[in-house]
Amino acid sequence: MGPIPVASYARTSQDTRQRDARGVRDQHRINERTATQHGCVVVATYTDNARNATKDDRERPAFDRLLGDLQRGHAFTAGPLMGVVAVADDRLYRRAEDLIRFMAALTANPGRVYFDRDGLRDPYSKEGILAAAGALRGAVVEGRMRSRRVQDWHWSRAMDGKPHSGPRPFGWLEDRLTLHPSESALVRKAIEDRIEGKAVAEVAREWTALGVTGTRGGRPNPQTVTQIITAPRVCGFRANRGELMRDAHTKKPLVGAWQAIVTPEQ
Repeated sequence: MGPIPVASYARTSQDTRQRDARGVRDQHRINERTATQHGCVVVATYTDNARNATKDDRERPAFDRLLGDLQRGHAFTAGPLMGVVAVADDRLYRRAEDLIRFMAALTANPGRVYFDRDGLRDPYSKEGILAAAGALRGAVVEGRMRSRRVQDWHWSRAMDGKPHSGPRPFGWLEDRLTLHPSESALVRKAIEDRIEGKAVAEVAREWTALGVTGTRGGRPNPQTVTQIITAPRVCGFRANRGELMRDAHTKKPLVGAWQAIVTPEQ
C-alpha cells in the first residue's frame, strides 16, 4: 500500500509587506514534511492568502474548493483525496460554522485522516471531535483577544496624535505626516469648490480627467472624493474607527502630528 493522498491547506490573515505569499508557502512546506512523517503524500494544495477566517463576510475560495473536493472524494487535477494536513486547526477554521462544514466534508467517506504538526486526529471518534471543538474554542478566545489588542493599539496611537498605520492617505507622503504637494492641492481646491457649491460628482470627473488615482490605484468617484475631503485628518484632527478623538478634560478635538491641508474653520 502506497502513501495516503492528502490535501495541504494553508491560510494567512495578512500577506507580508513584500506581498510575496511567503507565509502560505512556508505552511505548505511544513505540511509536506508532516505528511511524509505520517505516511502520506500531498497531491493537491489549497491556498487562501491574506484571507481572514474569523469574520463572517470574508470569502475563502480555496477552503470552499477543498470542501467540495472532499465531498466528491477527489481533486480534479490530482485524483483521490483521503485526508487533509494543515499546520494548525485555526488555519482551517475559526468559526463553528466552518468547523461543522469541514468535519462534514472530511467524514463524507470512511477512512479519511486529518493531522497537523501535533499529530493525527481521528475525525470519526468522539475524542477527535472534542479535540476539534476545543481547538475552535481556543481560536475564538484568541481571536477576540487579538482583536481587542489591535483596537487598543489603534486607540492609543490616536490618543498620541499619531497617523493611522494603514495605507497612505490621499494628500500625504508615505510618512503620513508630510503633505503630498499635488494631492494636497487637489484636496484643498476640492474643499473650496464644495464650499462654493460645486457638486462632488463634478470634482470626481475633474480628478479623473487629470488622471488622478487613489493611493491604491482606484479611479475617483463621488464616494471616495467625499471620504477624502470630509476626513477629520484634512484639518489636522485625529479620528479612530470613525469617531473624532477628544481630550478627556477639555473635550476639544485632538490634533494629529501631521500637516493639515485646511484649517478647522474651513
